[in-house]
Amino acid sequence: MNQFGFDPQRALESIRRSVGEAPAQLAEGFARVMRDAPEERIDQLMRSPARRPILDGIFWQMPRQLDSRRAVGMKSSTRFCITGRADGGVDTYQLEIQDGRCRVIRGTQAPEPQITITVDGAEFLRLASGNSDPMQAYLKGRLRLAGDLMLAAKLASLFRMPGSGSDPDSRVR
Repeated sequence: MNQFGFDPQRALESIRRSVGEAPAQLAEGFARVMRDAPEERIDQLMRSPARRPILDGIFWQMPRQLDSRRAVGMKSSTRFCITGRADGGVDTYQLEIQDGRCRVIRGTQAPEPQITITVDGAEFLRLASGNSDPMQAYLKGRLRLAGDLMLAAKLASLFRMPGSGSDPDSRVR
């Protein structure tokens, strides 16, 4: 600390803490916006040019939201086919989880997945924000699964969901 009461090391630690908390704060804000948005606005958003950056942002965050302790020793490949694009096309992303680490591949050039999850863009936003239950979406036909259904059941427990806090036992299962 110098004569002005400024401790550079303490300031650096504070900045690191704040930056480290930013993804969680963004996720919480995203969950709130999704909860309060009318369904037709979400549908409209996912048919707009904002769709691609929104999906990229969500998938970019997924490796950071993986609970690596729960994923240790696991090897899985999950393809997401996000439908409902304005041009009738599908956005494809693949999550590759191996031994506590996760990477995302955009597009269809990834290896054959163990499971494919097909979901409309608006429903995907509700699921990603914690505002829709995956099991209910599946039972109501808003989410389709092809492949290893046991992997699908385990997938939600591997990620910290918005609104769930930092306690691993409060995560969506």
